[in-house]
Amino acid sequence: MTSTVQYAVVGTGTVGTVLAQRFSDHCVPALWANTRGPETIDVTELSASITPATLDTALDADVIILAIPFLQVRELGGRRPDWSGKIVVDATNAFLVPNSEQILAGRLSTEYNAEAFPGAAVVKSFNQTAARQLAEKRPPEFGKRVVFVSSNDPAASATVAGLCTELGFAPIELGRLDEGGVLIQARNALVLRELYELPSELEKDTQVTSAYHWRSHFSA
Repeated sequence: MTSTVQYAVVGTGTVGTVLAQRFSDHCVPALWANTRGPETIDVTELSASITPATLDTALDADVIILAIPFLQVRELGGRRPDWSGKIVVDATNAFLVPNSEQILAGRLSTEYNAEAFPGAAVVKSFNQTAARQLAEKRPPEFGKRVVFVSSNDPAASATVAGLCTELGFAPIELGRLDEGGVLIQARNALVLRELYELPSELEKDTQVTSAYHWRSHFSA
């Protein structure tokens, strides 16, 4: 599938690097930026689908993935007064951020971050799984890792779910941030879960095996 949407990953830390690698592995074109400039970004081991860019250029993309520390999000949002037409993917967490309860004041972290991007459709994703799990190169015959997507904007949620599919994940859309999205807030039910979507053939085999064990147990 050839994407017509322009993507950008902002952040070259652990999560940003893992996401850039996923884009590279699946030949999905993306810009990759940080605050220090494109000359500081090493893409020698990545495919030509990854283009180092200035931060301002990356922020011109249609879909912008925030893979930066939580406390830097508001500063980034302040670079522009209006984010209309953009999809901003919040891959951050406020977990272990000092005074986070006082900062959030009862809001979800993505609701708080969304305030910094007026006009944008904000989507929560890529935050509920450890970076090493996002980086996992799993053989297709053993299934795809599940990632969750939540947004108050259904069209933006669908767009990001489509991106997740392009990157080799199995997306599950959870609906609004204050509904299903609560489940992928740090410490909540769907965070750090090892979940996979099995290929249909393997799923059938698993169901048959499980049924066999169930019958064997109760007939013993």
